[in-house]
Amino acid sequence: MMGRSDWKKFPKSILLEPVSVFLLFLYISYQNAWLSDDSFISFRVIDHFVNGNGLHWNIAERVQAFTNPLLILVLSPFYYLYQNIVLWSLFSSFIWGLATFYYLRKIAVSSFSFWIGITFLLSSRSFVDYTYSGLENSLNYFLAAIFFYHYFKEEESERSKLPVLVLIASVGLVSRIDFVLIFILPISLLLRKEWKNGKVDPSLLFKISVSTWPAILWFLFSSLYYGSLLPNTYYAKTNVEEPFSQILQNGWNYYIFEMKWDPIVFFFLPFVAIIRIFFKKNNAPIWVFFGFSLPYFIYIFSVGGDFMAGRFFTYVIFLFGIALVRMESLEKKEIYILSSALIFYNILLLSTPIHPISQQIKQNPWKLGKDEIADEKLWYFPATGLVARNKENSLIPYLTRKKFFVTEEDHEKVLVKYNVGFFGFLHPSQHILDHVGLGDPLLSRIKGKGRIGHKIRSLPFGYFDSLEFGENRIQDLALREYYDSLMILTRGELFDPKRFGLFWRFQFGDLRKYSKPYIVDEVLENKIRKRSLEKGSHSFD
Repeated sequence: MMGRSDWKKFPKSILLEPVSVFLLFLYISYQNAWLSDDSFISFRVIDHFVNGNGLHWNIAERVQAFTNPLLILVLSPFYYLYQNIVLWSLFSSFIWGLATFYYLRKIAVSSFSFWIGITFLLSSRSFVDYTYSGLENSLNYFLAAIFFYHYFKEEESERSKLPVLVLIASVGLVSRIDFVLIFILPISLLLRKEWKNGKVDPSLLFKISVSTWPAILWFLFSSLYYGSLLPNTYYAKTNVEEPFSQILQNGWNYYIFEMKWDPIVFFFLPFVAIIRIFFKKNNAPIWVFFGFSLPYFIYIFSVGGDFMAGRFFTYVIFLFGIALVRMESLEKKEIYILSSALIFYNILLLSTPIHPISQQIKQNPWKLGKDEIADEKLWYFPATGLVARNKENSLIPYLTRKKFFVTEEDHEKVLVKYNVGFFGFLHPSQHILDHVGLGDPLLSRIKGKGRIGHKIRSLPFGYFDSLEFGENRIQDLALREYYDSLMILTRGELFDPKRFGLFWRFQFGDLRKYSKPYIVDEVLENKIRKRSLEKGSHSFD
């Protein structure tokens, strides 16, 4: 049964709960708000878009270097009005966080279950770290909260929920393609239920089909504009030299890292289940939402995890939070035990988000693990943390005013970079050759190796000159021919008939990936390696 208590019904008690939630979230947000380097890949696209240069990473070519189209489309009008992306990113994350808690309260079966659920979420480093960061996670929490609000809402009419749920899932897919995995089982189970009840008819199927329009429109646009159904980042992250067995090992390592880095994720829900069994209570919400999370758990394992600690677990953590707010018939003893466990967890672990960032950083061994899985927030916090904005090493003043760094590279037309976000945003007119291929259409099609999610490619001889002079100067003949075709997709006229034939070949045919050996620009590679040793491979440039 839905929790029907409305925050406006009881004037004396109504203010206490929402104000408490607001103040708690405000405090945790102020302590933990930050922006990641990867987020500025999307922000550079927003900057180009609102300034008339298209949805491009580099002005000269159409490449989808981002995985979060919805976030870009939502933030762009605000950035057009006032070009301060730091403000809009942090503010929108805060608003989406509050809106998420509002819907969680509406989903919750009681005030006690609601507080246990949100305390669990705010105790998780993964959940809080990526509520901010500038990425799409907080927006997706909000979408998931709306989805499950409608999923559990008791309808007065016999009208099917499926069209609205499919619509929300379709919007979620535009926000991030793999995000749709958390909606698959809920929609499938509801479809099966309505099928058995004889409610599935041509009219309902038509409404469901119409509800997929956000995803269909985006895929049509992406196919025409970028010449690709999937983002360029998909090819950059999946086109790797490592065997599948190594990818699975990386996925396993990601799980092990999460258990050590953010232990509440894997241990609190089993603890709750045991307590509920002891009190002979129904554990159905826990089992249901654990089941809903399985597709995403499998996905994390199969893609080898990520280099960002906790990021890929955020959506299943949110599902666990919903499971907790759906717990019914909580007794006083249960409430004391569960709330005490959460309180002691936050007191004993100085790394939890409730503590000031100075406490979180002290004696923290997780900033960069041996598998190159990094605590991205702590890594970048001196540069982009909100509470560190007035300190000497902060980039916030530069990013806020879009004030450029003054470097010896400012006069160069093309630059090769490893971490491209901050630098690319502050140098919008320069062509950034992304060494890991996230924003580069050619390198993403070549196999890469190295760190999870950031696979470095060897630069083809003549490719740098090709970008600098705007003509194909690649020396390897086979790769040169391949790049000629790719240039038609990314730089040619949108309605050039050649693009339509090449689209199918690059998506599904012989041009999907380039696997032949090619001539490497050893001089440029040595120059990059030397600079990397001087500055550090994970420096902010």
